Amino acid sequence: MNNLIKTEKMYGFIQSAPLEAAALEKQIDNWLVLIRVCYQPTEYYVNQQLKQAYDFKVVKGLLQEGKDQANFELIVTDGENESSIHIIQDAILQRHLLTKQVFGNFREVIQDYFDTTMSSNGLFAYIRSYDEYLAHNVENIEKRQNFQSPKEIESLPKRKNLNHEIVIDCNQFAGYDVFYNGYTLTACWRMYFSAYYEQIIPSVIIKDAQQVEKVLVLPQNVVMVELYREPDQWDQQVNLMYQQLFRDQTGIDQLTWDNGVGVLREPLIEYAFGPQIIQTIQYQNDQMQPTTKRKATHFVTRSFDLVQQNYQERRVKGYLNAQAYFPWIDRERLRMMDYVILQPELTLDDGIAAYEFYIRNHLDITFSADAFKEYAVCLQFYLPPEAIANLPITALKEALSDIRFGYFHKSSTYTRVTVKKNGKKLRVYFMNVQKLADQHFSANE
Repeated sequence: MNNLIKTEKMYGFIQSAPLEAAALEKQIDNWLVLIRVCYQPTEYYVNQQLKQAYDFKVVKGLLQEGKDQANFELIVTDGENESSIHIIQDAILQRHLLTKQVFGNFREVIQDYFDTTMSSNGLFAYIRSYDEYLAHNVENIEKRQNFQSPKEIESLPKRKNLNHEIVIDCNQFAGYDVFYNGYTLTACWRMYFSAYYEQIIPSVIIKDAQQVEKVLVLPQNVVMVELYREPDQWDQQVNLMYQQLFRDQTGIDQLTWDNGVGVLREPLIEYAFGPQIIQTIQYQNDQMQPTTKRKATHFVTRSFDLVQQNYQERRVKGYLNAQAYFPWIDRERLRMMDYVILQPELTLDDGIAAYEFYIRNHLDITFSADAFKEYAVCLQFYLPPEAIANLPITALKEALSDIRFGYFHKSSTYTRVTVKKNGKKLRVYFMNVQKLADQHFSANE
């Protein structure tokens, strides 16, 4: 991404939680003050209508009316800088797109504004290079041509969207914004996580992230993380690495993705959610640094009871057994299982890369002399019906040419095959995702 056509602008985003009337009024006033400090708008527009010449009194009056509406958006600009405020059901979304000069002149004021706003019932915020945001979040190929050459775009990972159009697979980028249960999840220069995030990512995991520039706990238990020193240096390889490492350490891609096949790399942390409990396991090496699941020698397990506000932490040294990869145990039929949900129709290769990754990953597990040594190990792919009907068997065998395939057994509900390599065996099932609701998986059942 070194040859991007750059805007050299900074992009700030703040999302509030629902606000009482007085707090809503104060945030609107503060938004106006920040703009008047940073630049002088020349135009405004409301709810995407025609632009009007900027008049402070008119804009303030429109904001007074807008705060009582269920959905109201106002944008002001001077042609270079732009700020928006969007009021939705007593919550505020605000965005600021600022030139390098404006951000440089008022950096401390802007950062203090974000600190203060997030400490007043904020939900989430970030400040980042706008070029970094575009590079990591624009999936439309035509729009990317505004800042990247066709040759660079050609080399980027791609997928299909729900309309079956080919787009860039931004899931593969460190700074991609994904949304999980109403929460924004990303990795960028400066991020603010409110206490509300305890519902999905406990703050101790964010605060314990290694190789970051700065972590501060602000009033109201808001955690601010700064990944590297200068936001406009985001495309230096080391800073991109810090972004990816933060994303991996917090497990963003383990929580959610939208490319149909997942992350296709080993996790640094895994989550399990109960009705009121979050459990996590973090993987570390002998130096207590983050590492992948397969390479880990130290494990940090945490349990968070969200109702009782009870927190437990345990650190263990050792190696994972096969049960860590095949957590669902069928003792009657002597089977150990894991399952993966895929949407191959969103991929360009009919899911081949995903099938290959998960089959190799699960076939490579070493079984020690434990209670499950005699158990059959099973990997179940849950797929849409059309994917089962059109399994790319020939292409899959070619991709896994070093692995022996048995006979593909087809029934009315699934397709099954046994694969073998170096004395290891894995039963692979391709099953209808609609049947997943009928399964009652319970670890160690």
